[in-house]
Amino acid sequence: MGLGRFERMARQLSIRREQPRGIVPAEGNFEEHPYFRVGDRNAKTGIMQYENELRTRDGNVLQQSWVVRAAHGRGLPGRYDQDVYVALMQLIDAKGLPQDGWVSFSVYELVELMGKRHSGREYGQVRESLQRLATTSVESKNAFYHKGRKAYISDTFSLLTEVKLAEYEGIAGERKDRNRVHLSQYFVDSYKANYLKHIDARFYWSLSSPIAKRLYRLVDKKRGGRRFWEIELFALRARIPLSDYKYASKIKEKLAPAHEELVKKGFLKSVAYRKADGPEYASYEITDDFHARRTVDALRALTTDELLCVQRLKSEGMARDTAEDLVAAYGTVRVMHYVEALPHQKNIRNPAGWLRKAIEDNYDLDTPPALFDASQDEILLPTSEDNGAGPPTIPHAFPPSPAATLPPPDPADEKLWAEILADLEGKVGASALQVWFDGVVPVGVRDATLALGAPNTVAKDYLEARFLQTLTSSLRARLGPAATLKIVVGTSP
Repeated sequence: MGLGRFERMARQLSIRREQPRGIVPAEGNFEEHPYFRVGDRNAKTGIMQYENELRTRDGNVLQQSWVVRAAHGRGLPGRYDQDVYVALMQLIDAKGLPQDGWVSFSVYELVELMGKRHSGREYGQVRESLQRLATTSVESKNAFYHKGRKAYISDTFSLLTEVKLAEYEGIAGERKDRNRVHLSQYFVDSYKANYLKHIDARFYWSLSSPIAKRLYRLVDKKRGGRRFWEIELFALRARIPLSDYKYASKIKEKLAPAHEELVKKGFLKSVAYRKADGPEYASYEITDDFHARRTVDALRALTTDELLCVQRLKSEGMARDTAEDLVAAYGTVRVMHYVEALPHQKNIRNPAGWLRKAIEDNYDLDTPPALFDASQDEILLPTSEDNGAGPPTIPHAFPPSPAATLPPPDPADEKLWAEILADLEGKVGASALQVWFDGVVPVGVRDATLALGAPNTVAKDYLEARFLQTLTSSLRARLGPAATLKIVVGTSP
């Protein structure tokens, strides 16, 4: 009897070690578009439709339609399903996104993350919720942004395509490998392409109102790192979504408790309403504390280059903790060397497993030149302090001397750079923009060439490899087809 108790305790500790430490990424489209009926006590209706007009950079108007359909007899996803979804995002972040899209877990883990009491009734609700998420379909017409294709898609899909659950699972989480859900390919592609919005899970679970939880997810996504966000009141009703209230006063009445909680918990500084030639708008101001937070590394204490390495490893399906351990043990140079070498390898069935072995064992590879200043010989050499008892100390990705100090940017160049970033935000999301472009400053424009200053070589090389073409395209839309862009290493004064 005693042994069973200790085994249960060990399982619980193991689960808690895998749990995220606060900030978790969630797929951007499901954060922005309505999916969970959090505003109704009874979400038994079978269909929910959201329409929007999006003005493109060339001035055209794109008509968007997002239709959520429930399976017969199940009803649309509601407030409980929203919690299950966030808990599932936490598990994916902790364990890594599987290459085949199958996520293994125990119902015990989800209930634990949700802060619910363990009971047969609660376990049954989680199973029912997962089945509902798998059978609910989404029909997108120019609404789901596919970052890989750089286009809005028109197709019908679901969040989960299949659910395989154990018939029985003990309170301690036994037989947890029997529970699996399969993520849709659109979700997997979007997640891998880093079209993400980061959720502060600790803050999310501190909220009691389902509408407050949804408002936090929506406002934090749409504000794009800014302190203010404003939306027409009836458009906000549709995005949450609330019931089809016909009067603004009723919408404000339903939002008031959620607003009060978000102010009390420190996310919103204020909420105001204003009328402008007919339509009424809701204006949100974010507190200084939330605005100042770094989206991903606030709780992880990672430098920008270390965070970049972790994100790249996770995009290949590696668990977050494993990725952080590898970066801490072997340094950013070695890690990024093998990450950049991965596409040139043949017959790799498990990219995350191969990367871990390659980094740990320091594989000798015949690959194109690394993107870094350090040569392969520098990467392989241990320091004199290495005694053979552990992994060698690897030279850091950047030289110890400070980067060059760049001249202060011209206000016109800053305005140009802000416009380019605004273009990019719609493609990569505000959270990714904050991570990858932190510390990047405009140097100046000369002969139709915009020079940007990156804080270190890792940032410079990654931006050139990942974003140079997109940035150049946006620059040419403003300065003409002959415009070019270059990135140098340097910091602003």
